[in-house]
Amino acid sequence: MKIVKWLFILTIVAVAGVASVIFIYLQSSRPVYHGEVRLDGINQEVKIYHDAYGIPHIYASNEKDAYFALGYIHAQERLFQMELLRRVGAGRLSEILGPELVSTDAFFRTLGIAKSAKEASVMFFTKPNEAWQKQTLAYLKGVNAFMFQGPTPPEFKLLGIPKVNFTPEDIYLITGYMAFSFAEAFRTDPLLDKIQSKYGQEYLSALMPESLIQISGDSVAFISDSSGIQPLLEHYEQSNNSHRDHSELARLSDNIFNALPVAPWIGSNGWAIAPSKSVSGRALLANDTHIGYQQPAVWYEAHLEYPGFAIYGNYLAGMPFPLVGHNSVMGWGLTMFENDDLNFYREKISDREPGKYLYKGKWENFRTREEVIKIKNGADSIITVRETVHGPVINDVVDQLDSTITDPVAAWWTYTRFPATALKVTHDLSNAKKMSDARKASSMVNAPGLNIIYADAEGNIALWPSARLPIYPAGMNTKILLNGWTGEHDILGYYDFEQNPLIENPESGFVYSANQAPGLIDSTQYPGYYAPDNRASRISFLLNSKEKWSRDDMSDLILDAVSSVHPLNAGIILDVIGDDPVISKSPVHKKAAETLRSWKGTHALKDTASTVYYKLLSNVLEMTMQDEIGEEDYNILVNTHFIKNAYTRILQNDSSLWWDNVNTTAIKETRRDIFVAAFSSTIDSLIKSSGNMTNWTWGSIHTVEHIHPLGRKEPLDKIFNVGPFPVRGGIETINNAAFPLNASDNFKVSYGPAMRKLIDFKDGGNGKSVLPTGQSGHVRSTHYSDQAALHVSGKFRDMKMTKDEIISGSTSILTLRPR
Repeated sequence: MKIVKWLFILTIVAVAGVASVIFIYLQSSRPVYHGEVRLDGINQEVKIYHDAYGIPHIYASNEKDAYFALGYIHAQERLFQMELLRRVGAGRLSEILGPELVSTDAFFRTLGIAKSAKEASVMFFTKPNEAWQKQTLAYLKGVNAFMFQGPTPPEFKLLGIPKVNFTPEDIYLITGYMAFSFAEAFRTDPLLDKIQSKYGQEYLSALMPESLIQISGDSVAFISDSSGIQPLLEHYEQSNNSHRDHSELARLSDNIFNALPVAPWIGSNGWAIAPSKSVSGRALLANDTHIGYQQPAVWYEAHLEYPGFAIYGNYLAGMPFPLVGHNSVMGWGLTMFENDDLNFYREKISDREPGKYLYKGKWENFRTREEVIKIKNGADSIITVRETVHGPVINDVVDQLDSTITDPVAAWWTYTRFPATALKVTHDLSNAKKMSDARKASSMVNAPGLNIIYADAEGNIALWPSARLPIYPAGMNTKILLNGWTGEHDILGYYDFEQNPLIENPESGFVYSANQAPGLIDSTQYPGYYAPDNRASRISFLLNSKEKWSRDDMSDLILDAVSSVHPLNAGIILDVIGDDPVISKSPVHKKAAETLRSWKGTHALKDTASTVYYKLLSNVLEMTMQDEIGEEDYNILVNTHFIKNAYTRILQNDSSLWWDNVNTTAIKETRRDIFVAAFSSTIDSLIKSSGNMTNWTWGSIHTVEHIHPLGRKEPLDKIFNVGPFPVRGGIETINNAAFPLNASDNFKVSYGPAMRKLIDFKDGGNGKSVLPTGQSGHVRSTHYSDQAALHVSGKFRDMKMTKDEIISGSTSILTLRPR
């Protein structure tokens, strides 16, 4: 017994010792917010004042030292985040996370982001003479100074990540990943093509917006003899191209989104109000970007000044210039344009010469490149990427990295067709002195498409949908897989920026964007993956409802969690159910129906109608569509903007073919059958899981947890994750707290406002803001999660640009000096 006792004591001591060592290391590697740091690479003293939430205000005597300092302090808070982002774009996650990420790496290698990044780096940084190039290099110099002169982040130690200098190429890798996360076509087009190919155009039309229903669906048909190349098809391996199910592409893309240790971009809100509608008599600007929740938060805030220049911005990890920013003269926000800039092309290959593909009557050679994927604790994986005139063959990755697969599908993507311009665009926006400067900078956006919302101290407001927009052949449906071999679906060129649906100083006195479809381009609606009008209509309605707006008024608007659309959808379902006995099945069933009937579309924490509605909608859509397209594909498609646009259309269409369950041959289900069954299942499951209706509150099932890449598994989740918290809002409310739509017991929020920002240009560049968790990415920093309570409760903190106020309110001063 004594031996057991002593072994137990020794074990406790050992565990305590290890814990102490870990704690001491974590403490010693924390970010430094005060004191003096001497560094190689800096020329003159830089003062950094940190406010109560760790936001740095950098004051330097020259631009190079200013950007060096920004890089240094950005890295001390977010170096691990920077490392992950550059590895995602490069397809190099397997090197540090193991073989589970091989297919993800292979996918990004195939897309060609790394190739594009290398080309851009060579093009723009071989002779770096312009200001934006020099500032970028100074920022990277600061990042690398922290990498090798500062303490090592704990994630680097835990994962054994080697320290390697950051270069301009890494920045382009990061913007390449951002562009990929904007491209909803990866998850949408293959599934829509499956629906059309397997079930026909009528099934697809039942889901499509009115503006697209008349578009011809014959774009996947085989070419005719009149094309002049029919004889060449004798050499084509007959694999039933026009009906093959390529939904595996969507599943691959979705799996990659879910596996990535960094969050995707989803949408956003933004608006600007002219002085004529402003209480202060100056323009107002608001922005909240919608990005997948994660820890640390996506945005890093910083205020940077040197003689002749000042900017307060939201920075992406590894970026020297803010994607959203302002000063006392002007400011801009952004939302996703959601334009369609990616298409899939079916290619034909010869059975006699597999290395060739058919294009415009000729057999062309595939271009090939070899990619070596290094794997942690494993042998290298080598893949061969094939490319056609349209782009890389993307489905080679799907078939266990087998480059001999027939029936290739090539991905044509605007982003890899042009030099990456993100650095130049964000630099020029940061340095804009007037609206024409900002407009010119916006015109340089190629991809991904961005809606840039602009306002300035002179009273100008604008909305610029910015992207290099391809011109498509008339009548072409870009939502399905296209013919690659004839050339008939190749793009015809690009629209000039002036042809984009630009809005400047409108009579309404405001501009707004919530990822809705833009105005017409060339007299037609440009193809895209636009969000439904729910948020946009609500923003427009509220802005029109009031003559004058203040910054405080805008805080109410940005937090609005009311939907006018969802109660209409609930009413459609209840009207069809009518007086069916399912309503009176129990007092709880009856009360649930009454609660849903009287719902005003609110999404407060104590609401129960929102709980009933989303579970009911989940059941309706699942019972309607899952039998045709399968569970896995359904779970992907139902959470796309495409289906969000179709909610009401699906519910209203009594004659839709979708109502019939294809797995039941004896009966033909109707809309009413589905609605009754869905309502019964919804209420029964809520009773089973939560009991009385008083327990069905929205806040009990609608929660958010900010998950760190290392917090996906126990016990590290208890150390690195933040939350969970109950949150207001819902799918496509202005306070867009969205979640995967399924009939499970909980609706865990997957994305929402990654920051909220409010500016009144009367206030000299001062404003209000909040981040979802905190400024720091270091788990032991006091600023790791100190904004989480503010964010979930709808509160804000100050953004200061007035030096006297900054100094008087600063909690710490960090001085950087030359060594």
